[in-house]
Amino acid sequence: MIVYGHRGAQGEAPENTIAGCKHAVARGVRHLEIDLRLSKDLELVVIHDDRLKRTARVRGTVLDLTAKELAKLDARGSGPPWPSKKQTGIPTLHALYQAVPEIETWQLELKGGRQSYNENLVAALAEWLADDHEGCIVTSSEPSMILAMKQIIPDLDTGLVSMYPDPTDTLKECDCSHLIAAWATAGNPWLVRSLHRQKIHISAWTVNDATAIKNLFRLKIDSIITDYPSMALPLVAALERKQQRK
Repeated sequence: MIVYGHRGAQGEAPENTIAGCKHAVARGVRHLEIDLRLSKDLELVVIHDDRLKRTARVRGTVLDLTAKELAKLDARGSGPPWPSKKQTGIPTLHALYQAVPEIETWQLELKGGRQSYNENLVAALAEWLADDHEGCIVTSSEPSMILAMKQIIPDLDTGLVSMYPDPTDTLKECDCSHLIAAWATAGNPWLVRSLHRQKIHISAWTVNDATAIKNLFRLKIDSIITDYPSMALPLVAALERKQQRK
């Protein structure tokens, strides 16, 4: 079972920041799930919310500021206490990617808005991925953005973010290789068997409970996305060792 750090390690460090992702890497994370939006100057930036209040404690939206202005903010406003302001701004995707070369797999979730915004977001990410998209899985809860990405890069790995009990039809329509499922949905044994027969990778979010991790492991879920990789990584390693001894 693969362990993804959710927004780096949201429960342990400032979310979607270089500092937080470096913390995750130092704890052993090699797979990250992050969120993407556009800045005022149409740069890809790493942040979940469209507004800045929760994480950066300032008024306004991501679209109000340029990438350079966003990088100068202090995004420690949510999550656990964090002692240093260093590398806690809202980074560009490129800056974060360069900062953690240890990462092997990225789930890049597109956070949408109006149609014109979505078109610009898709275009920006497609351009960024043009030279090399190995190890990148583009995900979204909006099928239209997944389809738009596939039109530009047909062989791109894509994932549907879903809370629906059975998203099989949408997965087929979007030609997705991954289902990014709410962990309760991912716990449906019938759905897991069905999707595995179709070679769909199932990634469960957001899994922060040890018992839930054990249950998903028994169901052979392919990966989990967690706020607490420091807890999840050793637990999954122990489960895998136990399984190998059988």
